[in-house]
Amino acid sequence: MRRISLISAIVLLFGLTAISIFSGYYIGLNHANKKPIPQVEELENKPNIVQEQEIDDLNRLREHETGSDEEIIGPNTFIEYKVLYTECNHEIIETRLPEQNMINMTKERFEGFIINNHPKWKVELFSHNKITLFIEKNHLCQNHYVIGEKNGKIAVFRINEYGERILEKVYNDAPISLLKEIDQEKIKRGIVTDNKEELSDILENYIS
Repeated sequence: MRRISLISAIVLLFGLTAISIFSGYYIGLNHANKKPIPQVEELENKPNIVQEQEIDDLNRLREHETGSDEEIIGPNTFIEYKVLYTECNHEIIETRLPEQNMINMTKERFEGFIINNHPKWKVELFSHNKITLFIEKNHLCQNHYVIGEKNGKIAVFRINEYGERILEKVYNDAPISLLKEIDQEKIKRGIVTDNKEELSDILENYIS
């Protein structure tokens, strides 16, 4: 009897041990299966958090530089003055830094300033780095010279900023009366040249 009781005790002990091992494995397996869920959610949400943080940092930096999220004129803003001369179809561009009273102007204030002070100009582009102003002028640009007539003599005229002919030189020993009638008419109307080189070439045909 005692031997049977001993065997029963040993079997019971092994049974309890096996149950404990199985229970521990099952609990650990459930825990392992559930653990990745919050990690996946964290990874899914993390890029959004980083992106929002970067946007906030960028906005704060921009506000620090300008004091506002609205673009304004700074001391190093380039202002491009673009003029189209319709008679010769030439476009002249000049770039300057802003006048002192323009600094810190917003687009709205600058447009108002231009309307009040330079109403013929239009604001084509406005940014903190660059502003473009545009105007059309219905005459020749200042790069041209005109071969014309002054007191019956061949003369050369330059063009001023208003498109007016300004007398540059009169060739007193070259009366237009010595030319063919068709050439006289051309000179009376004015022969427009694009530069000094072209001017010299054409003058050689009439003065020699």
